[in-house]
Amino acid sequence: MAMAVPVGLLITQVVLVNVFIRELQSAVDFISSAHKVIEADFISAELVGSMRKEVKQLPSRYITTQTETNEIAPSLRPYWQELATHIDDIAASDATRAIEPETLNNVILAFNNVSEEYEKTEAVVANTQTDLDTLIEHAIFIDKALGELSIALKTLAFELRKQLQIAVDREKEIHNRPAIAGIVMGGLAVILLIVFAWLYVDRYFAARLTALSRSMLAIAGGKLRTTLPTSSGNDEVSEMAEALVIFRDTAVEVEENNLREIAAARQRLIDAIESISEGFSLYDQDDRLVLSNKRYQDLLYPGMEDTIKPGVLFASVIKNAALSGLVEDAIGRVDDWVAERIERHQNPSGTFVQRRGDDRWIEVTEYKTTDCGTVAIYADITTQKLSEIALLEEKRRTDEANQLVTQNVMLESLSAKLSKYLSPQVYASIFSGHQSVEIASKRKKLTVMFSDIAGFTETADTLESEQLTDLLNNYLTEMSSIALEYGATIDKYIGDAIMIFFGDPETRGEKNDAMACVEMAIEMQRRMQILQQEWRDRGMENPFQLRIGINTGYCTVGNFGSEDRMDYTIIGNEVNLAARLQSAAGLGEILVAHETYALVNDTLFAEERPPTTMKGFSKPVRNYRIVDHLDELQDQNKVIHVNQNGIRVTLDLENLSSTEKANTIETIERILSTLKN
Repeated sequence: MAMAVPVGLLITQVVLVNVFIRELQSAVDFISSAHKVIEADFISAELVGSMRKEVKQLPSRYITTQTETNEIAPSLRPYWQELATHIDDIAASDATRAIEPETLNNVILAFNNVSEEYEKTEAVVANTQTDLDTLIEHAIFIDKALGELSIALKTLAFELRKQLQIAVDREKEIHNRPAIAGIVMGGLAVILLIVFAWLYVDRYFAARLTALSRSMLAIAGGKLRTTLPTSSGNDEVSEMAEALVIFRDTAVEVEENNLREIAAARQRLIDAIESISEGFSLYDQDDRLVLSNKRYQDLLYPGMEDTIKPGVLFASVIKNAALSGLVEDAIGRVDDWVAERIERHQNPSGTFVQRRGDDRWIEVTEYKTTDCGTVAIYADITTQKLSEIALLEEKRRTDEANQLVTQNVMLESLSAKLSKYLSPQVYASIFSGHQSVEIASKRKKLTVMFSDIAGFTETADTLESEQLTDLLNNYLTEMSSIALEYGATIDKYIGDAIMIFFGDPETRGEKNDAMACVEMAIEMQRRMQILQQEWRDRGMENPFQLRIGINTGYCTVGNFGSEDRMDYTIIGNEVNLAARLQSAAGLGEILVAHETYALVNDTLFAEERPPTTMKGFSKPVRNYRIVDHLDELQDQNKVIHVNQNGIRVTLDLENLSSTEKANTIETIERILSTLKN
């Protein structure tokens, strides 16, 4: 019976130690799995950030480089394929079963939403007919879905970290169980042995039992390497001593195995913490550093590696960092920032972002442990932040571009309205920048035309104002259309009169300008005949009759008026002469001055009229009535016109009398005789 008690206790302790080892192994396996899931979660978050950056660059690429949309789509696929792989790993991990199912379901639901928006965006991007608005709209949708996935991944990481801390705390608890079990078993063994000795052992064995009892108490107190009494003999005390040696040796072996297992588990935990891409730190309830990984030092405190040691105070670490300029938010307010940071560290309220002095943004996630310590994860979100800044900048540029488009539309509308008040040539020269809007003038040779409706005042008195307005607008519209067709510059409308000139701001040369002006006048008279018939059909007894005067000469052309109100026009005697010729013309006639006639007489047939004295001119003015084109008159056998080298003959067959015809024949025969001889 003396042997059965310690052996039974020993077997019980071995069984308990094996149970503790299995629990410890389960906790370590969960910690390893959780770290893998956390790593996959953070990689997924980085991929989400990269995809958001690519998505946000779609509109800017389209605007700035006009890149074909089907060349943009492949840039998202590598990120998407890797993201899908990591999401599958997260969903299949054993560690995710320890958290609330709703958290994992939110990640899967957010990923499915991203998948749906990605397929839509890829289809839109592949379409070469996609416009900017559609591209921006789908970019916003997929960015929103990616943002929701990012939030779901952060929530999952937070829950996993909580479960990870629980597992770490449980691992610590399991470490302490073998010692407690040894103490309990040792105490129980001592009690049983004392009872056994009291009941069954003779006082002869008291000294040996006392020594044996002291050894048992030492072993129960954790002193497994204490000196044990020797077993000399075959009595029960000797057997107990031998059993105690076996028990002690077994306990030493179990302790060594436990220490090796604990050390291996701790090393695995340290390796797992070192393998994650985020910084990790654990401070105890006194705010002294317990554990951190190298990423924590490199990310937050580069150059301070010698001071980041276990046992250092959190306040000392952050103050040195602030004084070294490592924290952008602390510049100029170190003491206030340190106080705020310590308060937040001791009373964590979730995740916040901290801007560092090297233009990096760090996302800090802190929470309390069960022993009132503080565990924290530090993630570098600089790429995500820069993407957000880039997106905001692109949005600002897009808004500015939209504003410019709106302003351009308004300016186009306004300029279209202003063009109704300006000649097309003047409008084009001003808006193209070829002509400045300032009071200035120049001398230039122009061909000027005035047209006027004969007897307009008398006819207007017989018409209603609405009818008169309709007729006048109809007439001016038709005449203006012809003027613009021939490239004329319409100076102004003066009631029923029109003032037109050729040669500025654009010119085709003096001769071509004069020719275009006279041909325009002929076309106006022809169009007037058509209008007269239309007006008669509408009941007008005396349709309007048109008179036209044309002159060519040097005029002053430019902007006249004041700085607030100016008019682009022409002035000078040559302008006045054109107006006088118009007044002297008969109904349906075109009168031109000699300067104009000299430029067009090789193409147009004109009858010279007697020189006319005109107001404002001291000498009689030579003038000509334009009949028609010489080619058309020849086709009608009304004129004979020959214009060759050395000879120019023009005969007006309609206006030759019999005597004039005979004289003409005699003259021609005399010319022929002279040529023959």
